[in-house]
Amino acid sequence: MGLVEINPGLIIWTVLTFIVLMVILRLVAWKPLLGMLEERERTIRESLEQARKAKDDADHLMTQHREMLAKARQEMAAIIEKAQRDAEQRRSDILARAQRDAEEKGRQFAEDLERQKRAAIRDLKEETVGLVLAAASRLLASTLDEEKHRTLARGYLEEIGKLPPPS
Repeated sequence: MGLVEINPGLIIWTVLTFIVLMVILRLVAWKPLLGMLEERERTIRESLEQARKAKDDADHLMTQHREMLAKARQEMAAIIEKAQRDAEQRRSDILARAQRDAEEKGRQFAEDLERQKRAAIRDLKEETVGLVLAAASRLLASTLDEEKHRTLARGYLEEIGKLPPPS
C-alpha cells in the first residue's frame, strides 16, 4: 500500500464524508454566513446612500450659502452706491446753499454800501449847503436870513444832483 494506490472504499467514504459535511455546513454555517454577508452588504449600501444624501445636502447648503453671499454682496454694493449718491446730493445741497448764502451776503453788502453811499452824499450835500451858506453870507453880507440861504443852496444842489454823474 503505497501512497499512490487507489482504494475505492476510501474514495467513496471521502466523497460521502464531504457531501455530509457540505450538507451540515449548509444547514448550520452557510445560512448564517450568507445572512451576515447580506446584512453587511445592506449596511454598506445604506451607508453609501446616507453618504450620498449627506453630500447632496452639503452641496445644497453650499449653493444656498454662495447665493446668500452673492445677495449680501449685491446689497452691500447697493448700500455703498446709495450712500455715495446721498453724499453727492448732500454735497450739492451744501454747495448750493453756500452759493445762495454768498449771493445773499453780496446783495446785502451792496445794499448796505448803496445806503452808506446815499447817506454820505446826503451828509455831503448838507455840509455843502452849510459851507455855501457860510461862504455866501460872508460874501454877500446881505439881509437874507438863514432859511432863505438854505432854500437857495438846496435848490442849487438839486440842480447839481440832476446832472449825470461823472464817468
